[in-house]
Amino acid sequence: MYRKIENSPRMTRNQVSEEYPDKYILMQRDNRDTFDPTGIALYVGDDYDELFSLQVDLPVRLGVVIEGINISGRLTLGDLVVNG
Repeated sequence: MYRKIENSPRMTRNQVSEEYPDKYILMQRDNRDTFDPTGIALYVGDDYDELFSLQVDLPVRLGVVIEGINISGRLTLGDLVVNG
């Protein structure tokens, strides 16, 4: 499920990740900067694939889906490495 962010604030990638720590965010970048791009936060949601599809369907020029800081720190069973 996703929702449109009202007043679409202009932020850096890091600011967006901190503002919505447990969500995925669809952002329209101002340019192709990949280190810490600046842009407009458009939508926030719970599912990466859903926001990526939205980016393609609209289409959002220079769009990127960003993970909140709490999401990028989560481990899944696939990320678990056992040293034995």
